[in-house]
Amino acid sequence: MEPRVTELETHLKSIRRDMDEVRGDVKTIKHRLAYSAGGTAVILGLLGWIANSRFEQVISLLLAH
Repeated sequence: MEPRVTELETHLKSIRRDMDEVRGDVKTIKHRLAYSAGGTAVILGLLGWIANSRFEQVISLLLAH
């Protein structure tokens, strides 16, 4: 009976270690997604701002002639 208990404890330790590793990976993925979403929002905002300012210039050029 004792060897089986020891084997189960070993398996549980490895399962816990693997679960901790998975939790760490999930945290890393969440952080990368958050940074990517933030960066994308900033870039889209800048592109929108640039497009808006250029759009006004194009309209003013068209109306000037």
